[in-house]
Amino acid sequence: MTLRMIDLETERLRLRAFRPADLPDVAAWEQTAHADAFLEFCFRSYREWGMGPWAMALTQSGVIVGNSGFCRISHDRTLHTFEYCGEVNYYVAPRYRGAGLATEALSAILKFGFGDLKLTRIQGRCPPENVASERVMQKAGLKFERMIAATTGCSSEEKLYALTREAFYASPSST
Repeated sequence: MTLRMIDLETERLRLRAFRPADLPDVAAWEQTAHADAFLEFCFRSYREWGMGPWAMALTQSGVIVGNSGFCRISHDRTLHTFEYCGEVNYYVAPRYRGAGLATEALSAILKFGFGDLKLTRIQGRCPPENVASERVMQKAGLKFERMIAATTGCSSEEKLYALTREAFYASPSST
C-alpha cells in the first residue's frame, strides 16, 4: 500500500502537511532552535514515506499549535493472523495545552487510520509519569494494555495503549 497524507478537518483544527512558512509558529512552541531540524524531518518523511507529522492548525487563525501523526506503520504476520498496526504520537505547544486539541486531532487520525489506511490496530505509548498524554489516549478510546520497555527518554518503561479496528467501529463515537 502506498501511503499518502490528506488534510483532515475537525471542529477546531485542520491537520495538514507542514510547509516551510510554518517555521515561525514551530519555533514559537517552546522558543526552540530545533524548529528547522523538525521541519526538515517532516519534509524528509513526506518524500521517503509518503506520510509524516500533520501540522495542527487552528481553523480560525491558521496558527500551528502542535503536530500529530503516525510515527510508524508496520505489517506483522503471525501464523494465523495479519496485523496492520499504526503507532501514533502528538505534541501540543504548552500555551495551547488543556483545551482538548490533542484528543481532537487523535480522534481524526484514528478515523483516517482505520478508514483510509485500513489499519487493524492503532497504538500509542507514554512514560508512566506523563498523565496528560495518557489521558489523551484514554479520551480517544485507546485502552491500556501493558508496560513495555521504553524506546527513548528518561523512563525505563512506557505504558502501551491500543485500539483495534473492531473496537473502534463498535464505539458510538467512531461515526
